[in-house]
Amino acid sequence: MAGYNPRFLHDDIELPLPSLSPRVAGDVLSLNSLRDQQVADYPHYSLVMHREQRTAAYVALNIDQKTLRVTKRRDVWRIDSRIGGEFQLDNDYYANNPWDRGHLARRTSAAWGDGREAQIASDETFYFSNSALQHANFNQDEWLALEDWTAALTLASNDKVSVFSGPVWFDHPRSITPQGQG
Repeated sequence: MAGYNPRFLHDDIELPLPSLSPRVAGDVLSLNSLRDQQVADYPHYSLVMHREQRTAAYVALNIDQKTLRVTKRRDVWRIDSRIGGEFQLDNDYYANNPWDRGHLARRTSAAWGDGREAQIASDETFYFSNSALQHANFNQDEWLALEDWTAALTLASNDKVSVFSGPVWFDHPRSITPQGQG
């Protein structure tokens, strides 16, 4: 299963991966294990990592609403070995604090295709590379409402949607230090 497809919405329309500002582009993780040294592909979505922030700079997700499936939530978060643990925030950053592992590519939106494909796609959203520190109140309220609104879109006649998401950084970002590592 390939990652984000830029011609997913229509064969005659290409919606490429986002380009980044020069300031952010200089901080993109570059590794030989990634497509074009920068893109990590998963079933139905792709992402580009920010080297310093240790989270995705953006995620691009294709959603086929006609073939969405209800899948079992396995909820086993793991490090993507192609990216390496040193470039991902692990569970230490989310434990015993008000920060959630906020899916950037939503699990239920990636879960489409035949039954097996949908379950694999759902499971493959549980990488720390696909999560961002989100305050629990925001993740379980405003962000969830936005995800639900996106999932309910019915604007396209072919029931296909492409979604781009990612964190917003400021000039003086907050830093989170796991307990016992300060």
